[in-house]
Amino acid sequence: MLSFVVATTLLYEDFESTAFPPVGWDTTYTNYYIRWQRRTSGVIFGSASAGIITGKRSYRDTGTATLSTPSVSFASLDSLIFYYKFPGTQPPFPSSEDTIYLDYSVDGGTTWSNLWSLDSASAVVNTPVRIALPLSFLSGPDTVIFRWKFVDHDTLTISQNRYFLIDSVTVLGTPLGNVPPDVNLVGLSPLFPDTNTSVTVSFTANDPDGSIVGAWVAYSFDGSTFNVVSATPTSGDTFTADIPARGSYGKVYYIAAAVDDAGDTTVTPVGYYIAGFLRVYEVRGLTVGDTVQTKVTVVGKIGSAVYTEDTTAPVGGVSSGIVIYSSSMSGAVDTGYVLYVRGELTEYRNLLEISPDAFEVVDSGATPMPAYINVADMGETYEGMLVAIRGFTWVSYPGTFASNTNYDIQDGSGTGVLRVAGATNVDGNPAPDGVLEVWGVLGQWNTTYQLYPRYINDFSPYVENVSITPNPPVAGSLAVVTAKIYDFDSLGTLTLHYSTDTTSGYTTVSADSIAADSTAYFTISSVPSGDTLYVKVEAHDGRDRITFSFLSRFPINVGTATEEKPGERHYLRVVAVAGGLLIQWNVGSPKLLKVYDASGRLYEVVEIKGKGSRKVSLPRGVYFVRNGEEIGRLIVR
Repeated sequence: MLSFVVATTLLYEDFESTAFPPVGWDTTYTNYYIRWQRRTSGVIFGSASAGIITGKRSYRDTGTATLSTPSVSFASLDSLIFYYKFPGTQPPFPSSEDTIYLDYSVDGGTTWSNLWSLDSASAVVNTPVRIALPLSFLSGPDTVIFRWKFVDHDTLTISQNRYFLIDSVTVLGTPLGNVPPDVNLVGLSPLFPDTNTSVTVSFTANDPDGSIVGAWVAYSFDGSTFNVVSATPTSGDTFTADIPARGSYGKVYYIAAAVDDAGDTTVTPVGYYIAGFLRVYEVRGLTVGDTVQTKVTVVGKIGSAVYTEDTTAPVGGVSSGIVIYSSSMSGAVDTGYVLYVRGELTEYRNLLEISPDAFEVVDSGATPMPAYINVADMGETYEGMLVAIRGFTWVSYPGTFASNTNYDIQDGSGTGVLRVAGATNVDGNPAPDGVLEVWGVLGQWNTTYQLYPRYINDFSPYVENVSITPNPPVAGSLAVVTAKIYDFDSLGTLTLHYSTDTTSGYTTVSADSIAADSTAYFTISSVPSGDTLYVKVEAHDGRDRITFSFLSRFPINVGTATEEKPGERHYLRVVAVAGGLLIQWNVGSPKLLKVYDASGRLYEVVEIKGKGSRKVSLPRGVYFVRNGEEIGRLIVR
């Protein structure tokens, strides 16, 4: 015959009550400046934790302080579980000799034995750590007391307060007499509710030596006043209860509980979720240490730092981007993923971050377009966002990119820092040279804002100086669009998109040619009718990186394509016609009009004086017409 010993909760304390020490607990200290207290900032769970100040600013504070549990009666013990945390980023102890000891006593506190200890060498900073210590070597019937004892060896005045926190202290074992119910939370549905959504809490409840006669969930919107809703059994020992929707953004605290047929009740630790979602610009208005919930899109990853945003532009001058710092998240998501995220607002080296305790991928798609900025705009307004800088050059050419290295860049607005991170594929590649465009996520290190390219392909062609001839273009007539296009490896496809509507109806034409001075030429054979012609140039480079020019707008004229309006006293017109060029003039003094082919060879010289016209027959091709200092470009078809 098999027998089972079921471990139940003999002691649980979460320090949520304002009374400190909690009922039945005890605390001692030898120096007022190092003592256990109820802490409400930087807590592990809920609204409070038990904490000790391990170093007091401006005081010498050697001494000892203890925090002891009530006496726990047991038939046998299973384990002691608790969580500790050093909030902040300072070293955990002022001295490497300072130590936390966890001791136990089975004779009422006369003698103590050590279970566990922690010093600076093994301490983890700013992360909740779960400690589970087996106690099966202790058998009863007996009683046991546990104490956390801090010994401070520091004799120097320090500059910062240091804290050590514990929370959710749980002793598991077999009690004397009746065994109370065993209650465990299963989960929430949905995990990330909005403000208009009720939440279903699922939990299990069973009684090892009897039966469950009642189960419920208590919830609170303010952390102090709890309302009770009955739980319904679903299958086996699983129960569910619905918490009504919270009408505004904020935390919802909850516990699950069950009572057995002997009248003993077991209550779970206090949990919480957040109802509603804040926009990122709203999150940025909160205080470090606040717990937040938001919906964001991943725009880049630099190691464990996941850069996210919820729109492609700042809102009211406040950045729409924020970093989620989590190695597990970084390995599970990619750019374009849409996430729900809940966690604590933190700051590292002046970079605002969320340290998540939960996240969920809810969608995926294309990575949003960047916000185009100048080098001088690299600041708090765009921190955490995907940005692009168009038309920058190196202050000093980098050669081959090195890992974790800063490089200075410049444009007409000023100088800034581009950083190559080792967690990308940028390092080890030759740096592009010339006039460039780069996409990247904007981070911060202390007082320096840094642009991080995510991939080597974040460097791309640069397009500028989009213009049109004639200007304004004429409906129904030919027009030529030019643009300067720079690239550091090899240009691929060059196309022009034009339309009289900014949202649809674009016609696409390929470039006719690109000159040695990086000027590309595009022909619109017949300008469409409308009020405004919208054009944008698309450039592909040798690594399939695409750059679009900014959208250019040109008002459209209706009438004859001419430099001067008909009826003016002097004019000169050159129009491409079938098989050549038609030249019309009325000039006050003689001039020479020179026609060159695309290779720069002089093809024809026409003397113009007085008033007249002439057709110059030419084969199909691209021709340049010079009249003194003026240059025109026409295509003969």
